[in-house]
Amino acid sequence: MRLLVLVVPLLLGQQPAPAQPADAAPPDFGYYRSTVEPIFLKDRRPDEGSGASCVTCHTKIATRMRLQPLAEGSSGWTEAQSRDNFAVVVKLIVPGDPARSPLLIHPLATAAGGDATHTGGKFWSSQDNAEWQALAGWVRRASSVPASASSASATTLDFAFFRDRVQPIFLKKRPGNARCIVCHENGNPRLQSLSPGAASWNEEQSQKNFEAWKRVIVPNDPTASRMLMHPLAAEAGGDPFHAGGKHWTSQNDPEWLTLAAWVKGAK
Repeated sequence: MRLLVLVVPLLLGQQPAPAQPADAAPPDFGYYRSTVEPIFLKDRRPDEGSGASCVTCHTKIATRMRLQPLAEGSSGWTEAQSRDNFAVVVKLIVPGDPARSPLLIHPLATAAGGDATHTGGKFWSSQDNAEWQALAGWVRRASSVPASASSASATTLDFAFFRDRVQPIFLKKRPGNARCIVCHENGNPRLQSLSPGAASWNEEQSQKNFEAWKRVIVPNDPTASRMLMHPLAAEAGGDPFHAGGKHWTSQNDPEWLTLAAWVKGAK
């Protein structure tokens, strides 16, 4: 019978579905709630080189780790809120591989293998840090991610759409505000400097811009993408602050809709 299951799809020109490991296990929610989530609540202001708690920023601004707001007077999340948070956080790990998981390398010092920058500060100077090890143990024990998490991140971002439709937005003149490129030539995410006399970027520069800016979006989710929410007016659902000003008063703005189309996988 097993032979028929394997052979019939081949005769029909189909590829058999890859077998899942018998011990494939998604990240443990119980451990997440008891051990991982409290890390997001820790007040880091007394720590040298660190900012406030993760929850201070990650419930207010659009990042890949958008956490549920705490109820007034509450010191933690309800189970329902924790499950919503869990669904977001598991998209930021690579099961079995802490060193490739954004959740672990974003707040880790660069010298210890972390990302170049983290706006909220570098909490861990070493992978020996107890918090880092707690997260690493959780990630190592996972050998798969929930189907909902993997499907949500399956959207492929189109480079040509970015080059031809998104990049011109960075160059647009904005009365009362500088063009995006003025700040982001030396900012984060970074835009490549234009060549002398050039009105736009060449192919190589565009590819580097693409790699930098796709880090501030959540595929298929414009309202969780910092690229779209940072310059959007707060009354329209945007982040509270953007140093370059608020470019869009509504999510119906043509530029915002162009970016949203790219985030959703338009080609």
